[in-house]
Amino acid sequence: MPVILLVAGLLNSGSVSLLKQETMEIPVARYRAVRFAIPPHLSDSASLQGELTITPDTARIELILLHIDDYTRWRTSTGTVDTLGYLSISSGPFEIEVPGLGSYALVISNRGNYRPAFIILDLDVFFAGSGRTADPLPAAMRLALFLMMAGIAAIAVGSVLAKKFYRRKHVT
Repeated sequence: MPVILLVAGLLNSGSVSLLKQETMEIPVARYRAVRFAIPPHLSDSASLQGELTITPDTARIELILLHIDDYTRWRTSTGTVDTLGYLSISSGPFEIEVPGLGSYALVISNRGNYRPAFIILDLDVFFAGSGRTADPLPAAMRLALFLMMAGIAAIAVGSVLAKKFYRRKHVT
């Protein structure tokens, strides 16, 4: 099972690649899952888009989008499962909307065929906005360093002045 985590600050706008030419064999009545996370800065109008090539070309597979908690319940057959997206597809392009930030699993199922399916998958996350996030830590670090430097300078100037006034007072 490929596990994909998206990282901050990847592209100016548009998309982040999850899989490129990923080849999978899916036995009859089995599935594969691609787990991924959508961070807040990529969650605006997010969707999964991809291109799928299936062999044999007469086969159809199912793409099922689940929240990661629902995926865990679905795998273990415990509790109810909410399906966020579903497609029955043969070879070609596809798109599934992603509700927003969070962790998800895209299940690729071969439960409707009598033969194993071999697939080649390209998968990207598309989103609106810049895809960038401002990290407050560098600004806070600069401020802390500036305050430390100002404090050290004040102590240095104060000690020089104190030494000068001490000598003046005790020399006369």
